[in-house]
Amino acid sequence: MVSAYPWDVVDEAPLALRVLLGLAPVQRWRGAQSASAVTCALLALACTSEVTPSGAPEASTGSVSASAVGGVPEASGGAGAASGTTSVDTTTTAGTPTATVTGGSGGSQAVPEFEPHPGLLKRLTRAQFRNAIQDLMGVEVDVTELEPDSFNGEFAAVGAATVVTSERGVEQYHTAVESAVDQVFADPVRWAEFVGCTPALVNDSCVRGFVESMGRLAWRRSLETAEIDRLMGVAETAATQLEDVNLGVRWATVALFASPHFLYRPELGAQDSSGAYRFTSHELASKLAFLLWNTVPDAQLLDEADSGALISPEVLRSAAERMLDAPAGRRAIGAFAEDYMRLDRVLTQAKDAALFPEYGPALQDAMVRDVREVWEIIAYDNDGSALDIFSTTTVVANAELAVLYGLDASGLDSNTFRAFELPATGPRLGLLSKAGFLSQFANQKEGSPTLRGKFIREALMCDPVDPPPGNVALELPEPPDDAPMTKRQRLEAHRAVAACAVCHNLMDPMGLPLENFDAIGRFRTTDHGLAIDPTGEFDEQPVADARELGIAMSTSDTVAACLARKYYAYAVGYEERDVDASVVQALAASFKVSGYRFRSLILDVVLSEAFVSVTPQL
Repeated sequence: MVSAYPWDVVDEAPLALRVLLGLAPVQRWRGAQSASAVTCALLALACTSEVTPSGAPEASTGSVSASAVGGVPEASGGAGAASGTTSVDTTTTAGTPTATVTGGSGGSQAVPEFEPHPGLLKRLTRAQFRNAIQDLMGVEVDVTELEPDSFNGEFAAVGAATVVTSERGVEQYHTAVESAVDQVFADPVRWAEFVGCTPALVNDSCVRGFVESMGRLAWRRSLETAEIDRLMGVAETAATQLEDVNLGVRWATVALFASPHFLYRPELGAQDSSGAYRFTSHELASKLAFLLWNTVPDAQLLDEADSGALISPEVLRSAAERMLDAPAGRRAIGAFAEDYMRLDRVLTQAKDAALFPEYGPALQDAMVRDVREVWEIIAYDNDGSALDIFSTTTVVANAELAVLYGLDASGLDSNTFRAFELPATGPRLGLLSKAGFLSQFANQKEGSPTLRGKFIREALMCDPVDPPPGNVALELPEPPDDAPMTKRQRLEAHRAVAACAVCHNLMDPMGLPLENFDAIGRFRTTDHGLAIDPTGEFDEQPVADARELGIAMSTSDTVAACLARKYYAYAVGYEERDVDASVVQALAASFKVSGYRFRSLILDVVLSEAFVSVTPQL
């Protein structure tokens, strides 16, 4: 591994890479940005002509300007821009983005507000980054050290448009990219397959062809000549200084994958006569691929984007159907389930080791896989109603999870999984009886009917619950040792306080049917030595236990309509707005007509106007 950057003494690296490596002014950005010249320059978007921001701020010791040639921005200016560290933090308030620039000795000045734009810039989520590296380089990359996804709007896919990348986060992305490239580079056979040829000279057709072909896949579009030339310049500088043509290619690869063109997905579009911003064919190809495969587009999809055919509804439907039929199409369901159910929390939650000695990485990983794969089975293999997820008896378990579920773990270990069918009349039924759901809505020692009920009402019924008043105690008092109480009894006492009852009456009745399951989802019949009463309510109808809760949800039009709304937000990448009401209603109606088939919902969303364009909020 090379310890020093080959451009430490020369300015040959593209700004996108120098920014990421801390060799140029650091830029921080988030979504909902203008496609104006200011944004184009600051956010390293794919500009095709030189631009100078109108009304750009001038520092007292010099000016700050930006230009973008061939998609690679360059920073220039006087002392105010060149000295110290410049940071740009773009934000959006009430739909109007603003920016503040701090540069060297020039102080801080506000960039004049630029024209609001409904489009988005989306940073790859951890899963998308991991999948893209895996698919393009063929190696595993550890994403746990990257900055966490933002779940603004309840989904990482939505939060990706509002997340801010810190300076430390920039370094983490570069480290992850370099680690992945080094895995490939360390194996001569794999490296030769990755590059696809044997370079003799850094400026030969082999290297240029590699930059063009790999750049097209990584950046989800064909690179412009100026972009290729810059990456070739990185390769040539590195090869000359390090006296190795392969090291030149290596550094060009790092530059390619550390670029914002790889890490970010612009969805800006061009405004049409109706006022909507229609996505370009390449923006649409990227949007479709990351929705249906959770990774980069393949060559066929890029070909359809290059030709412009993808903007045709017929071609778009055909592409979506092809992608859903591919093995990677299951990612469309599993990735949504992982986001929707917030399964990331399962892997980070701690439990009391004395009470739950079996709770560890193998069991936690299995909890996540169980939820993901059963969603996929319902949608792909059974092709039934998506609401069957609430009444299914199917579980996918390794040895640890099989034991927790009371199943025969013979022939299984931590890394071996098998699908099981639970007893038809058993106490555990559907999604809400899965350990992956139950364990995350619990504390270290016991489950929480309130948190479980809150998730059901908000995430599964789309009925928000107001936050608790600031003067209310949030923790239930522990009963004395000589007078044990069940969780139900403690909550009943808590709801006796009028200020608490307002919200708890909305949540607790739907969480109490799950009280037969403890903090890791293990079945039990007593709580502190007292018999558990699992009765409750769903949508104002009484239910006797978790089984009846699951059955009630599996036939609920409210749950179905909410699922359509949630998938819509997940697919378009922003929270539902007033202007989206009509399309969401239409999607819910067609979802019902389809028999609540998830594949039908996916195709309806992809073919909607809201997926191929974005309309400003009125």
